[in-house]
Amino acid sequence: MKKESKAFVNGNVITMDNEDTRAEGVLVKEGRIVAVGTSKEIETSAKKEGIPLEDLQGKTVLPGFHDCHVHVMGTGLAAVGAELYDCGSVKEVLDTLKEEASKRKEGWICGVRLDESRLAEKRPPLLQELSEAFPDRGVYLVDRGLHYTVVNQKAYEEIGYDGTEKGFGRDDAGKPNGRMHEEANTMARQYFNDSMTKEQRKNAIDSVEKEALKKGITTIHAMEGGEMFSDKDVDGFLETEGKRNVDFVLFWGTLDIDKVKEKGVPRIGTDILSDGSIGSRTAAFDEPYTDKPDTCGELYYTDEILTELIEKALKSHMQCGFHAIGQTAIRRILDCYEKAYEKYPWGDARFRIEHFGFCDEGDIERAAKNKVVISTQPSFSYLRGGPGSVYEIRLGEERERKAYPLKKFVEHGIVVAGGSDSNVTPMDTLLGIHSAVNHPYPEHKVNVYQALRMYTIDAAYSAFEEKEKGSIETGKMGDFTILSESPYDVASDRIKDIEVEMTVKEGKIVYSRFAK
Repeated sequence: MKKESKAFVNGNVITMDNEDTRAEGVLVKEGRIVAVGTSKEIETSAKKEGIPLEDLQGKTVLPGFHDCHVHVMGTGLAAVGAELYDCGSVKEVLDTLKEEASKRKEGWICGVRLDESRLAEKRPPLLQELSEAFPDRGVYLVDRGLHYTVVNQKAYEEIGYDGTEKGFGRDDAGKPNGRMHEEANTMARQYFNDSMTKEQRKNAIDSVEKEALKKGITTIHAMEGGEMFSDKDVDGFLETEGKRNVDFVLFWGTLDIDKVKEKGVPRIGTDILSDGSIGSRTAAFDEPYTDKPDTCGELYYTDEILTELIEKALKSHMQCGFHAIGQTAIRRILDCYEKAYEKYPWGDARFRIEHFGFCDEGDIERAAKNKVVISTQPSFSYLRGGPGSVYEIRLGEERERKAYPLKKFVEHGIVVAGGSDSNVTPMDTLLGIHSAVNHPYPEHKVNVYQALRMYTIDAAYSAFEEKEKGSIETGKMGDFTILSESPYDVASDRIKDIEVEMTVKEGKIVYSRFAK
């Protein structure tokens, strides 16, 4: 993209530097910040160099927001699938799919963000119901947490299941019920995603970029490829690197480190699934689920596989990490990391654990000791936690109350990066900041400054970008999010309602709320 020169004056500039200093203006020259100071200082310098002025009229300026966990292709695909999150019953799901089928006359019928906890039956529609409604077209439904899929008979046949796959769902009579976890889920996801055209992939990324700019997001950590999506997506990100108005930092979810090296990507993972999700009861715990006592969740890889991958990454000085939500999975990942690091110590590994949702106190201490970065999603607890929530139903009150203890992470000195896991929760940084400050349980809340760090300077650090982004300082990229109000000045329960006025990427205004 074209880098621009522009002076921004008469603003409330929150720099997020080490001293948390404030300013009134910022001067950007050819995409880089060259001065931060008073409006008079910036205006004087700009006039000398013939750089145009942008009067912010008291608006708040923050470093460009980061979202540290987005499934870009999954989020983009949601734009071409039926939205199922608001459905309240299996019948409503089927009716929504029928409406979608009437709009799209060919190809599979796709439904996204299916949340069985919101359905009256507390289960998704299964193979027979979907097959009766749609006998001649494949149906592919994606769980809100991305941890299982549901297919009908037509899709089942096209995918090519033989019934021996791990995670293959069956009813009480032993017949396929269409609900697929683990290997069977991977097969469905890859079949569907591999069939996309190059143009469809481009359109998916385009739609996410457009939405991100509306939310003030200038950098996205894109969790792509591997078993959850398609490795065919990777080239779409690499080919447009540096050419878009949003920086997509690729996190490739494959176990094939040689393939990652060949493409020149400096990281592997970090959303490789070591366990699953709460909604699908596949997050791994020591004790059974309260509402399904016959399961403690799932662990998807052996310790040997996890340790070997971490060792290879450390040996090659590549950043690495894994998804872990349940206490058992978190403990296990830390065990594997400690074992690998002892063999191949790299002082600045910045090993990431995505989510770190339901952790034991001792593992918070271990994460701090090992300088692990926690990449988490404050909106998970805000939207899904608290008394009477799906978390409480699944896990019981005592375990649920321990979910996502953000304040403990910060107090232990852990670098915490904030994200959305879109399209699991909305790609909305202000909602994330709001959620961190308004955690359902007061003992886990953080203050505004700590929440802002998660989406700015600490987010940049989590991808080795803190020298380029994350704060408004000379020499860094001119990436800004301009807000109608300051998160410090509004009531805490209004942070999510602050408007993004403008988004600036390397000095260029790439989104304006008032643009026609």
